[in-house]
Amino acid sequence: MLELQLTSGESESFFHLTVTGQLESAHFPMGPDGDGLFCRYDIVAGPDWELMSGLSSAVTQSARTDSDYRTVVFNMPIEFTMKSTNPYGWPQIIFSLYGANMWNVETNRGYARVFCPLSGTDSERVLRAPLFIPKYANACSAAMSWITGVNPEMRDPKILSDGSKHKGLSSETYGELVVRLQTISRGSSRMALDWGQTMVDDKF
Repeated sequence: MLELQLTSGESESFFHLTVTGQLESAHFPMGPDGDGLFCRYDIVAGPDWELMSGLSSAVTQSARTDSDYRTVVFNMPIEFTMKSTNPYGWPQIIFSLYGANMWNVETNRGYARVFCPLSGTDSERVLRAPLFIPKYANACSAAMSWITGVNPEMRDPKILSDGSKHKGLSSETYGELVVRLQTISRGSSRMALDWGQTMVDDKF
């Protein structure tokens, strides 16, 4: 009897969050500054979050603009499930965009991040994440970057999930990523967590 009670208690000590959607496209007001663009995404969450299914990171195919010179379409699916004992460190998705410059050298074309939306929405949410490109602080390095067409690259883009770790980073923004996401939670009601959702299935 004691073992059954412990098992029941453990099953109520965490909740599940399922995220589905896709990285739809990248949009640039005057067209992309480069060719053969591809994007990598990384899921970042707090220490109490555990990935149960899906990929923590993935890379899109290489894509180019079509009829609309301002838009690069990826249509890469995003789907994963995580569990946690509390909402602290809510999952974020960090995007790193790369492409070839005029010398056909692969270089960074921008970073972006989005928070996974709260669960309970009736439809997908369209998120537009601005792309920013790190810049060198000194004039000499900035001039070499302009001549070579190679932008500075972050060793670990995941630090973007923590504002205190990239404070003072010099950058400029150009373009945005369009991401469609929908989230569903299970088990949150048993933990007295309320996202304001209208339809939640806590029977499982």
